Amino acid sequence: MFALDVDAVPELTFSFALIDPGGMTDAHIHDRPELIFIVSGHGQALCDSEQVELQPDVVLWCKAGERHQIINTGAETLKLATVFVPGYTARENYDRCLTAAQGG
Repeated sequence: MFALDVDAVPELTFSFALIDPGGMTDAHIHDRPELIFIVSGHGQALCDSEQVELQPDVVLWCKAGERHQIINTGAETLKLATVFVPGYTARENYDRCLTAAQGG
């Protein structure tokens, strides 16, 4: 991960996410844009109610305020790389993911 509080990279946050088969993110928005690159696996993305099929090498650009969700529809782990500009701290990113996982 690259982030201000981990590697002193203030311009962006770069991290990986793994979504198990049948798993999904919550439908959410960010206050800044997010680039999502599909490294491996298959699934679907819902971006402001537009459905996009996901497979390796697909890139999504989610604008600030755009509601989006990633769903693993495949039989293997869906691995994606994410970039936020400007960056979150690693703590902000972790806390946001933890809150979403707890249903909040």
